[in-house]
Amino acid sequence: MKFNFSVRTLLALATGVALTQSAIVAPISQFNPTITPVVAGAKPAPKLAKPNSNMVFPAAGSKPAPKLVKPNSNMVFPAAGSKPRQGSNVERAKEAMFRDGNYAKAKQYLDLALKTDPNEPLTYAMSTLYPFSAGDFEQVKVYGDKTTKAAERLMKTNPLRGNLYQGVGLAILGAYEMKKANGSALGALSKLQMVFEYMDKAKKLDPNNSELNLIKGYMDLLLAVNVPFADTNQAIEQLKNAQPRYLALRGMYIGHRDLKEYDKANNAIDAARKIAPQNPELTYYKAQLLGIRGREQRNEKDLRESIKLFESAYQKHNGLLLSTIAQILSERCQAKSSLAQTNSDACYGFEAQLKQSNPNLVIGLTSLPALN
Repeated sequence: MKFNFSVRTLLALATGVALTQSAIVAPISQFNPTITPVVAGAKPAPKLAKPNSNMVFPAAGSKPAPKLVKPNSNMVFPAAGSKPRQGSNVERAKEAMFRDGNYAKAKQYLDLALKTDPNEPLTYAMSTLYPFSAGDFEQVKVYGDKTTKAAERLMKTNPLRGNLYQGVGLAILGAYEMKKANGSALGALSKLQMVFEYMDKAKKLDPNNSELNLIKGYMDLLLAVNVPFADTNQAIEQLKNAQPRYLALRGMYIGHRDLKEYDKANNAIDAARKIAPQNPELTYYKAQLLGIRGREQRNEKDLRESIKLFESAYQKHNGLLLSTIAQILSERCQAKSSLAQTNSDACYGFEAQLKQSNPNLVIGLTSLPALN
């Protein structure tokens, strides 16, 4: 089997954070740089102890087995009807980023979580997004290593999440290796094989786990367009069992969008917006769908509505990533060009312009163009 992965795609496999952000930039069918090495001689993942391999009745002087957490008792991505740990900074960061679409506030909580939640692997996995967006790949490696180590510590008490985030950490490190090797995927693909092995181990512990289904569902979305025979519908089915719903529905929107199932995509994004109406990224997605459908079907009503929604999302630029703002500007411009039936060549290059006018910033941009 041939693999066709970009650095961004491999990092996207690492965590729903980077993955959903990658999906914002464009339909995922566009992530197709030509890197097609064959996996050869890849080492398997190290053998892990079984969750209950410790003695229930330890010998005198030995330590008793640590108490195992039930596989579906997630802290950050709880199962439907269960409660997450309240008040943690990583929980606040997750809600700010995914529910509210406020990456600036999420960054503040994550900076605190690095001190208050050092044993939570998602703290480091979510933090990876910022140095990756800024091109600081040495810091990406630091967070990848810390994700893996925090996940290893979880193996005694929560083997499902321990396996899951060891896979996440390895995917982050694989993305780092590809970047350092100028796109060569030889080293990264051996890690990718181990990622899948860890995911399989987590799935065997509880295939209905909401956190596993969320990350695996987003992973499958990208695999569907990068690996032959992968199935987007399978990813959508996986996300039906994922939590939180606003994030799962967002992934389902992406899948239906790329399958050109626009009615189903519309139902998914509308449902997500009902749960998280304050999220400008979800507003952007709705605008995107109307823009795509308006261009393809030459529907002026859809195009006009998409322009209004793009502008609504843009008004909340303070919390958005630079790449998202650039995409809003680009797609709004395309919608306006389609409506006016004019050339859209000027609708590209916004990201480069924003980087030039906002050096060293990926959030909290200080120089932005006015909407015309």
